[in-house]
Amino acid sequence: MTLYQFKALSDFEQAEVVWRSTLLAHREDGFFRILLYQVDSFYVEVYYRKERNILSHFRPFTTTRELDPYLEQIDLTGKF
Repeated sequence: MTLYQFKALSDFEQAEVVWRSTLLAHREDGFFRILLYQVDSFYVEVYYRKERNILSHFRPFTTTRELDPYLEQIDLTGKF
């Protein structure tokens, strides 16, 4: 699936695709808890409102620069 195909899906269909994908990381930002998923060759941030744990929106992207907020969670040394 491409980013453009993902964007063309309904919200429900996007959710189905994301839930079948790989969760990579999470972070907190203001009113939101944000989960990062990898879907094929792109990434999707899933925004939840913290106060009610309600899904707010999806933010798909392809640029690796958008991964910066998550880099400190990733072990690049390969050691476990």
